[in-house]
Amino acid sequence: MLPRRSASLGLLSLVLCLSACSAEVSPPPDKPAAVTDYEPPSGAPSLCAGLAGSTHFLDIPAAMGDLTAGVDAVDGRSRLAAARGELRALVADLPAGDHPELRAATDDLLDAMLAVLDTPLTEDAREDVLTTMDEFVAQLQPVCEFPA
Repeated sequence: MLPRRSASLGLLSLVLCLSACSAEVSPPPDKPAAVTDYEPPSGAPSLCAGLAGSTHFLDIPAAMGDLTAGVDAVDGRSRLAAARGELRALVADLPAGDHPELRAATDDLLDAMLAVLDTPLTEDAREDVLTTMDEFVAQLQPVCEFPA
């Protein structure tokens, strides 16, 4: 079991690594990545704990790497679709009116991910995922208070 700080840092680092996606192919994780000891702050939406226990969301960088490299595109799109579905389910639990900036950033990311699922992958679509992921993380951090 990872210490709380390093495990939470790992989650944020992996999410932030998406902005550094390159054409290198990343192997799929051996097991689902999860931060088991994350405790969301009082009043935090279930989205925070859901992302900490994510089984697909953390696979976005590897899936984007596969798509960018043009290798195993079917698997990359499949993993990206699973991550998108997981995020969509997690954000569905956000109460209407709560955290409007986070909801908007999540909706933008979901839209960008959907565009990447179309073939062929365009540079604009790839950049849109990177940009919207950065905004999502910027809105997520103050709500979920993942240790920096």
